[in-house]
Amino acid sequence: MKKTGLLNPELNYSVARLGHTDTWAVADCGLPVPQRVRIIDLSLVFGVPTFAQVVRALLAEVVVEGAYIAREAPPQVRRALECPVTEVDHGELKALIGDCAFVVRTGETTAFANAVFRSGVAF
Repeated sequence: MKKTGLLNPELNYSVARLGHTDTWAVADCGLPVPQRVRIIDLSLVFGVPTFAQVVRALLAEVVVEGAYIAREAPPQVRRALECPVTEVDHGELKALIGDCAFVVRTGETTAFANAVFRSGVAF
């Protein structure tokens, strides 16, 4: 058993496969995700886990160059991100979801609580 870090096996596998500039997302429980994109569903009930909790856990594990959020994203989404952020139209953010290696679905019910992250490199 792992001592620290992510415990979800599917999430561990997906994170370990990321390369420089690959994209992945953390989403609220209502974001539509194209069929071709892998969904790692962590949602339990409305509000559990939160967007911020999932982002915090993932940012502790993944090198991130930056993130994309919708212009409509509320302040709590911006506060959860500890990387450079680019704001885009919500429609453009949904288009970016289609190119993601995976999407982590949370139980978050706050509208526009979605972010697409671009992986960095540790060296």
